[in-house]
Amino acid sequence: MPKISESTVAEHRAVQHRAVLDAAEKLIVGSDGRVPTLAEVAAEVGLARSSVYLYASSRTDLVIQLLLRTIPAWTDRVSEAIDAAGENPAARVDTYLAQTLDFFVDGTHGPLMAAAQLHPEAFADERVVDTHDAMAATLRAAIADLPSRAVPLLDAAVHRGAEMVTRDGMDRSQVLSMLQAMARGLMAGS
Repeated sequence: MPKISESTVAEHRAVQHRAVLDAAEKLIVGSDGRVPTLAEVAAEVGLARSSVYLYASSRTDLVIQLLLRTIPAWTDRVSEAIDAAGENPAARVDTYLAQTLDFFVDGTHGPLMAAAQLHPEAFADERVVDTHDAMAATLRAAIADLPSRAVPLLDAAVHRGAEMVTRDGMDRSQVLSMLQAMARGLMAGS
C-alpha cells in the first residue's frame, strides 16, 4: 500500500488534488493558455500519470475544475474590494474595473480563459455555467448603478484593456483611467 503524507487518506487525496490543479494552473499560465497533457501535469507534481487520473479524467476536466476553483475565488475577492469601496457608486465601479483589470493582467484569468477557449465544452459544463451565473449576479448587484446592459460592454473593454497592457505595453493606470471614463459615461447615460 502506498504511503500517504497526511493523517487520513481523504486528507492526502485532497492535498494531491490541489497539487494537481496547482500544477495544471502553473503550466497553463506559463504557456499563456495551452492546456497541458495529464502526463505533463503528473511530471510537474511528481506523480505517476495514472495517479493524476484519480483527480482529472481529461484535459477538459482539468479546465473545468480550474474554472470551478477560480470563479468563486475571484468573485469573493472582487466583492470584498467593492464592499470596502463604500456606498459611492462611482467608487464601486472604479474598484470593479481595477480588480477585474488586475485579474486579467496579473492573475490567471487571461491564460485560463485562453485554455478554456481551446476546450469550449468546459464553458458548457452545467457546474461552470451555474458558477459563472452566480458570479455575474453577485457582481452586477455590487455595481448596480451601472446599467446592466452596459456590463458586457465594459467587461469586453476590460479584456481589451488587459491586452493593451500585456501585449502592447501600455501603462496600466492609463488603461484603467480610460475604462473608468467609459464607465462614468455609461452611468451618466442611464
